[in-house]
Amino acid sequence: MKRVLLIDDEIDMLNSFQKILSHYEDFKISSVYDPNEALEILKKEKFDLVITDLKMKEVTGLDILKFIKKSSPETEVLMISGYGTIEASVEAMKEGAFDFLEKPFTSKKLFESIDRIFYESQSRTGSEEDSDEKVVEGIIYKSDKMQQIIDLINKVASRKMSVLITGESGTGKELIARAIHKLSKSSLDPFVPVNCGALPEHLFESELFGHERGAFTGAVKTKPGLLEFANNGTFFFDEIGDMSQALQVKLLRMLQEKKIRRVGGQKEIEIDVRIIAATNKNLETAVEEKKFRKDLFYRLNAIQIEIPPLKDRIEDVIPLSKHFMKELCNRDDRPPRQFSEDAMKALLSYSWPGNVRELQNMVERAYFLSSSNIIHESDIPLANTKSSSRLEEQMMHLSYKDARDKLLERFEVEYLTYYLKKNDGNVTRTAEDCGLDRRSIHRLINKYNIIYQE
Repeated sequence: MKRVLLIDDEIDMLNSFQKILSHYEDFKISSVYDPNEALEILKKEKFDLVITDLKMKEVTGLDILKFIKKSSPETEVLMISGYGTIEASVEAMKEGAFDFLEKPFTSKKLFESIDRIFYESQSRTGSEEDSDEKVVEGIIYKSDKMQQIIDLINKVASRKMSVLITGESGTGKELIARAIHKLSKSSLDPFVPVNCGALPEHLFESELFGHERGAFTGAVKTKPGLLEFANNGTFFFDEIGDMSQALQVKLLRMLQEKKIRRVGGQKEIEIDVRIIAATNKNLETAVEEKKFRKDLFYRLNAIQIEIPPLKDRIEDVIPLSKHFMKELCNRDDRPPRQFSEDAMKALLSYSWPGNVRELQNMVERAYFLSSSNIIHESDIPLANTKSSSRLEEQMMHLSYKDARDKLLERFEVEYLTYYLKKNDGNVTRTAEDCGLDRRSIHRLINKYNIIYQE
């Protein structure tokens, strides 16, 4: 039996919460409308969850939150407000609130928040190691396949040999290269990345090897190349399969002789640099087709690390998604945002053809699209492509009436909560905006158990 305390200085709100939370058979619910009395109760009794309003007379919801986190840190707090602001929600989260709900919201939204509170609380008390999430030099993972790659990285990092990283676009090949560098003895020396397909050949050669003054039109002064800059460190050739045959020859010579010559120069410059190359192409096929030099391939392929596509290590999707979302929230100083259970199911059911890069872009779009601290399936653009088909499948086995009612319910809830929020819970103004009478608005509010502030 879970003990829940409701605190709100409006009797009607307390009654609404009592009615909605009767949905939970294992809840023992206490309610109080005087926040001072609530503090006295909290001094004597322990609760699993406290749901409190933010704006109250004399004692605020933040006062109650601070008291709870000091006297009973294990008690979860859900903050409710009809005057929600980013600043208020940020402060509530910083003080330890699990979630912050802004009125109006539906009973479904309240259920989702409460379910997540007890799900995550149970996960923490059950086992902190349940997720087995790991972080190594910026690489977030959980899967055994990525653990094998981390083990290989640890083995090759200390040995200054060439490494070839293969895998589809967006799998994180540069991240792997940077991890090798950071774990090597040259970690304090430069790491220089370059995309082999980003520059025309004549410019690429000058950037790579440098040039002497007067070597070509516009070369008004001598310029060292990127390989010189990377001396004693690591040079990363991204998409090495796009490198021209002429540059392949010069790179092979550098690997063999440990020397380079600037464009237009005569002097050979000794260089000691570790080469890491990456490609999304099959270089062995390119060698057979005479598009890539066999001798260079063998030089680069001293150790090969193949990054599996995200669809083959689906266990990494949730840890990565949470990591990207946390970074965005920290960057903008916003309260933490969590993924609902339906959102996580959608993430896990998607095939991720764009791999980790696509996942990161999706999380960023969901972050900007969602107005809630909980990311739902409807906030996930790419997963929506998949979920739309699932929705169609669900509709196909429903009767016409049931399918219509399902879609109508979604429309009415979103439409009504939008106008209630716009009008600060004022039913009269909401009715005017919607072109309905107050009775119709109240009927819809009661039908969908919408919590609002009037």
